[in-house]
Amino acid sequence: MKNQYVLLTGGKNNAGDHLIKLRAKQLFNWIRPDIRILDLNGWEKLSDADLEEVNRSKALILTGGPALQNRMFPNVYALRENLDEIKVPILTMGIGWYSHKGEWKDTHNYTLDENSLILLEKVNNSGYMSSVRDYHTLNILHSLGMKNFLMTGCPALYSQDHIGTKFLNRFQVKKIAYSLGVSMKMSKSMYTQMQNVLLTIRNLFPQAEIEVVFHHSPTETYLKTHGANKALYEVQKKYISWLINNQFNYIDISGSAKNLVNYYSNVDFHIGYRVHAHIFMSSISKPSVLLSEDGRGKALEKVLGGVILDAYTHVTNSLLFKVLNKLSINMDNYISNHFLEEDLRSIISYELEYGVKFSQPRLEINRHFNTMKMFIEQLP
Repeated sequence: MKNQYVLLTGGKNNAGDHLIKLRAKQLFNWIRPDIRILDLNGWEKLSDADLEEVNRSKALILTGGPALQNRMFPNVYALRENLDEIKVPILTMGIGWYSHKGEWKDTHNYTLDENSLILLEKVNNSGYMSSVRDYHTLNILHSLGMKNFLMTGCPALYSQDHIGTKFLNRFQVKKIAYSLGVSMKMSKSMYTQMQNVLLTIRNLFPQAEIEVVFHHSPTETYLKTHGANKALYEVQKKYISWLINNQFNYIDISGSAKNLVNYYSNVDFHIGYRVHAHIFMSSISKPSVLLSEDGRGKALEKVLGGVILDAYTHVTNSLLFKVLNKLSINMDNYISNHFLEEDLRSIISYELEYGVKFSQPRLEINRHFNTMKMFIEQLP
C-alpha cells in the first residue's frame, strides 16, 4: 500500500474552492510529511484507473466545501455506483452544510437522501475520525447518531506562518477589498444592498483605495466552465456597468488559489460576502467583516466569532421560487437586512478604536488548530 491519500476536491471557477485545496495539501505536508497527496476532481466519477490508485492508497478523503447536502453522493462526490468497490477508508475533511436560512434549528430537520446517508455511514464506520468545518454540520451528523466526526474548521483557516501569532489591533486602512456575494443573482434587494454597502464603505473611508473583488469570474470564460451559472454571469456584468459609472475599481481573482492568496495578502481590510475571503484574511491575522448571505456565514460565526453580520432577515428556498427563476420570472426570495449599512458603520467605527471582535478569529483559529492537528495525526 502506498503512503498516499487521495483527496477529492471541488475547485472549478470559485477562488475559495481552490484555497481549500491548497491549504489542505499544505496541512498534510506540514503535519504528515510521510504522506504523498494525489488530488482528483470530486465531481467526476472515479475511472477504473482512479479506483486502482485509490485502493493502493491509505485513504480516500472527501475534502472541503458545502458538501453535506441532499444528493451529496453522487452530485457532489460522484465516486463509483457501488461504494463497496472502494476498499480503503473513506473520510471527510472540513466539509460543511448547505443551508439558505442557516438557523441552528435547521440542523435538526436537514434533508439527506438515502445514497448520501449510505456514504456517510461508510465514513462514520471507517475506523477513523472524520472532520467537518463548523458546529452546525457537526450537530446534523450527531443528530443522525454519527459520532466519529471532529469540528476542525475549514482547512483554509490554517496558515503555518501565522499559527500561534497574535492579532495586531493597530493597523492602517490604505486598501480595502470588497468581495461580492452570489445572492444578487436571485434577489433584487440583495443586488441593491451590494451597491449601498459599497457606497457606505466609500463614505467611511474616503482616503482609502477600494477595490471590488469577483471570486466567480465576470468574463465570458466563466460561462464555459463546469457548472457555470448564467444568471450570476449576467448580474455580475450589470454590476460592473454600475461600478464603472460610479468610478469603482474591480478585479477578477477567480480560478486559482494563487490569485486569492496574492491579492488578499496585499490588502489591509476586507469587507464583503465571500466566506473564504473572510477565512483567508482571518488566517493571516488581518481584519475582516463578513456579510453573511446564507448558512455558511452564520455557521462560521460560531467557529470564529469576529465581525459577521447577517445581510438578510429571511429567505425562501421553495421549489416554486426555483421554477419561476428558471423561467426568468423574477421573484425576490430574500428580505435583505435594512439595518446593515447602519450596523456596519457602527461596528467598524467601534472596532477600529478597540479591536475586540477583530481579534477573536485569530484566537479561535489558534485553538481549533489543535483539533485539526489531532484529526490529521490519527489518519491511517
